[in-house]
Amino acid sequence: MTHHPIDLLPDREAETLTDWLGSHPELTHVTRDRYPRFQEVISTHASNVIQIHDRFHLIQNLWSLHDQIIRKILPARVDLGTHLPRPDPPRTQSKAELRQKENARNKWEQAQILQKYYADGYSITRISKQFNLHWKTVKRYLEMTGPPDTSRQKRAKPLDVYHTQIIDWEAAGHPVHIIYEKLQGIGYTGAYGAVKVFIAELRKKKRAKAPLDTEYHSRRDIRRILWQNHLEDDSEREIINRVLKQYPQIQPVYAFIAGFRETIALKDHTGFIKLILYEQERKDPLTKHFIRRLLSDFKSTVNAIVYTESNGFVEGNVNRLKTLKRMMYGRAGFKLLRQRMLYRIA
Repeated sequence: MTHHPIDLLPDREAETLTDWLGSHPELTHVTRDRYPRFQEVISTHASNVIQIHDRFHLIQNLWSLHDQIIRKILPARVDLGTHLPRPDPPRTQSKAELRQKENARNKWEQAQILQKYYADGYSITRISKQFNLHWKTVKRYLEMTGPPDTSRQKRAKPLDVYHTQIIDWEAAGHPVHIIYEKLQGIGYTGAYGAVKVFIAELRKKKRAKAPLDTEYHSRRDIRRILWQNHLEDDSEREIINRVLKQYPQIQPVYAFIAGFRETIALKDHTGFIKLILYEQERKDPLTKHFIRRLLSDFKSTVNAIVYTESNGFVEGNVNRLKTLKRMMYGRAGFKLLRQRMLYRIA
């Protein structure tokens, strides 16, 4: 193994890949990403070659699933000071809000019709043509489990992440301008007025002996904490437990992602297979598309755990290739680019 590029192809069309495979009958293993044409060409013209999914892309796809689910379920600012998400106070709905709710109901009715056609065996492309909808719209409707949420989420503010410090400093007797200066010293870039209003509300709650909202977390922080899953850290474990209790729909997905990463780290292909088949049986709308894509080329995915080969050496040359392309853009063609990529000083 040289750890150096052995060739550079002009494109990834089926004919190019077929010709290259035909000129290298000595191949025994191929690591690749999940691009469907790679699977199709290798399976057809080099069926004896062992195909291995690249673990980096596998984890990258898992992260995309994690990010998508967190964005779909969690608001931009998560209040962990309460056991359940607090409903908005009752108020008279505007005409625009009534129209939004009506549109949401209509979308859900149409989604149910499309889901029925899909369950009867219609493909996404066929449904798209029959109902004159973009295929991405059809795909989104098929993933719906209820009417779209039309409620507005509060926008995150620069002061939100400093609530705990402000409460502590106010309890220690610091005036507003001192607290503002302290906040600036630790990175606060918001307005003085926002600090003043928050402290006024805080003192008002203290006089009324009302509970203080002391724990706000951004969705980005929650996403990171759930992904890293540092259960040995008491504070992060407490946050994970409270998020899972407050948003129970995340619980099975959290367990699946943690199990997925653990089986890959331990190279436990038997446990990995059981995990994927169990998730398939659950038919969770949040993960079914990910599982369906995984099962479409499952053997190569399992090989990523069984074998040690990966795309690491190839991916390590991507930056070099992009640098050379920028340097040569408009001045040379593919032939010279290939020579420069394969050139090695003796």
